[in-house]
Amino acid sequence: MSNKYDVIIVGGGPAGIFAALELCQASELSILLLEKGRDIDERSCPFIGQGISCPPCSPCHLVCGLGGAGAFSDGKLTLSAEVGGRLAHYLGVERTEQLIQYVDSVYLRFGGTDRVYGVGEEIEALKRRAILADLRLI
Repeated sequence: MSNKYDVIIVGGGPAGIFAALELCQASELSILLLEKGRDIDERSCPFIGQGISCPPCSPCHLVCGLGGAGAFSDGKLTLSAEVGGRLAHYLGVERTEQLIQYVDSVYLRFGGTDRVYGVGEEIEALKRRAILADLRLI
């Protein structure tokens, strides 16, 4: 293993992983991805099931590690430019939606599910009910 790299990425959450992936696909750069969390097989909370509240560990074994909290999240991705930040403000809605579809395609390529929730007639009915309550369902 070399100790000289062209690029060092600190953090193995989704942004770090995607940065490494993009750089690997577009160049011959030597890349090191650093993550402070434990390996997935060692990620467990020592306090779960003990009836005590969470005394924050540093780093937290559940949310730190390659993939970030994703290994312990419900796995949902929001495939909408309407939530999650202001990217559409800077890039425009069309470009943001293109990037969202690209990210989704990468997840699918690496084993993500192609099942999409939040579409269909039931959701449309919920959206109409939300409008009547002066709400917007995204």
